Amino acid sequence: MNRAALVITTAVVLATALVSPARSRGAVPDPPVAPRFPGTNGRVAFDSNRSGNLDIWVANADGSGQTRLTTNPAADIDPVWSPDGTQIAFTSYRSGGGDIYVMNGNGTDQHAFANYATAFDGYPAWAPDGSRIAFASSRSGNLDIWVKTLSGRLTRLTTDPADDFAPAWSPDGTRIVFTSNRNRSSDVFRMNADGSNKIDLTPSTASDAYPAYSPDGTKIAFESNRAGSYDVWTMNIDGSGLFRVNKVGSFEGNVAWSPDGAWLLFVTTRDGTRDIYRITPKATDMTRFIASSAADDRPDWQAIPG
Repeated sequence: MNRAALVITTAVVLATALVSPARSRGAVPDPPVAPRFPGTNGRVAFDSNRSGNLDIWVANADGSGQTRLTTNPAADIDPVWSPDGTQIAFTSYRSGGGDIYVMNGNGTDQHAFANYATAFDGYPAWAPDGSRIAFASSRSGNLDIWVKTLSGRLTRLTTDPADDFAPAWSPDGTRIVFTSNRNRSSDVFRMNADGSNKIDLTPSTASDAYPAYSPDGTKIAFESNRAGSYDVWTMNIDGSGLFRVNKVGSFEGNVAWSPDGAWLLFVTTRDGTRDIYRITPKATDMTRFIASSAADDRPDWQAIPG
């Protein structure tokens, strides 16, 4: 089990049955926007414990210029860039339980976006038009996928008794992929942006998790142990065309695409610590990208608006 999965387990235990169900207002999703591809590769956000506790850091597109953005004594993890590249949403434990915070790309103006006193809110994912953020929350008693607009409108998208988490939007904003253990093992599911038409894309006994759409919308990358160890895989958006990107034997996962689609960032333990590597989708080239003696994790690549 990777570190992010441990966070989920802890959050669900803390949430307990005392959490009262939140209200879904049944809002109609905003119209989707056209995908912008290829994008220009900007900075990479990631979390790291190199400062003594987990904080959000950024690095240049070549891995240089690594800069710490958060300094709170609590853990700050799972950063994701806004579509316009100006803000970062992340999960923070500074209020006790997991909450979603938003800050500017330089670390200023850190403020709570989704916080529910007795529940876990985490795994934020910006919609492509920047108008709302999808996230996982235990406010209904178990982890479900919710969406909150920047104006505060809240909608629950999944209601299964199992845990649903780690959402990711399609580039055109019409669909969301997510991880669910509703079929006993973790699988990658896809649904419409309004929560309808849920489909299991990876029905198997393996653990398939943490999906990410390619910026052109034709592929989904994810981590899976279907070959024995956790590796990075890609597939077509209907679940066909499975391709194993790396074959090392150590943990390889927490994958993110570059905005131009030329690279996949992933976390690996092949060197003894959690480092961030980059690899081409067809595994023709690979580079150690961000490394330290500490644990570096959960990368996300900024798209610079054209």
